[in-house]
This record gives sequence, C-alpha cells and structure tokens, in this order.
Amino acid sequence: MITATVSGFSYAVGVAVTIALATAVGTQIISRLSDAADRRRDRYSIVVRTLVAWIEFPYRVRRRIDDEPATLAGLAAIGHKLQERLAGNQAWVLAENRYVGRVYVAVRLAINKEVGPAIAEAWSSPPISRPSDMVLAKWGPNLASAAHLERLEASIGQRFGWRRAKVAVGVGLNRDEKSRGLRRGEGAYGLSHD
Repeated sequence: MITATVSGFSYAVGVAVTIALATAVGTQIISRLSDAADRRRDRYSIVVRTLVAWIEFPYRVRRRIDDEPATLAGLAAIGHKLQERLAGNQAWVLAENRYVGRVYVAVRLAINKEVGPAIAEAWSSPPISRPSDMVLAKWGPNLASAAHLERLEASIGQRFGWRRAKVAVGVGLNRDEKSRGLRRGEGAYGLSHD
C-alpha cells in the first residue's frame, strides 16, 4: 500500500513537471514567433517607406530652389541611397518570401515606369523661384503609384496572423480567387507561395 502511494506520488510529480516544462517551452516558442513576426513587420514597413520615398524623389528634384553644385550633389546622393535601399529591400523580400518578393519586384518595376520619366522631367525643369511653384497639382507619379502600393501591402498582409493561415490552407478564398485557380500555397495574384 505504501509502495502504491509512493508510486502514485512519483507519477503525479512526473506529470506536473512535464506539464510545467511543456508550458514553459510553449510560451518560449510563442514568444519567439511573436518577436520574429514583429521584426518581419518592422522590416516590411521599411520596405514600403522606401518605395514611398522613391515615389516622392521626383518631387524633391522638381522643388529644388537652385542649381548650385551642392544642391544637385545632395539630391543625387539621396537618389543613389534610395536606389541602394530599394535593391537591398528587394533582396530581403525575395529571401523572406518568394511570393511577396515577386509582387515586390512587379510593383517596383511598375513604380519605376512612373518615377523614371518624372525624375528626368524634374531634372530638366528649372529650379523653383516662387512659393506658388511648389504646388505641382497633378504632376508626378504619386497618384498612379497608390494602387501599386496597395497591391504590395495586400501581399504583405498575407504574411501575418489569420490571413497567413487562410492562404496556406486555401480557406475563405473569394469567388474571384477561386476562379483564378488559387489553391493551397498560391497568393491573390496567382503567384506561388514558395
């Protein structure tokens, strides 16, 4: 009888230790996954901000107040830094998730088609000499680029929370997504989630 009690006590202690250990390990895993998601979210925020800065770059050039060498050199340096950041962001996004990377590349190319000519026109324009010249109305790539950014943001959104699980298992796809043959592992733009 004493042996049975000691054996039962040992079993209860073993179960309690196992539960405590499993809880600690589970908490650690959830914490690490949450930290990784936060870092990924922060990095995607930088990716989008850099694209926005690239879209805004022609406006900086067009609104320059003089053509002094220091002004031109400063603007050129900003342009070079933005191009370096865009290339670095592209490499990171492609490594982080090929689906989002493909969307990023497509969005970046589409934005470049709008930004490139606007930069060329901005460099060819004379410097601003009056405050009213700062108002550029509908000039530039900003209006057309919003849809491209929305497309990228939608693909990034699929990397987090319930949307990530939804896409992974193909649950809750709308009729348009189903008609395009999206299945497990495919994103909203028909690209594979590798």
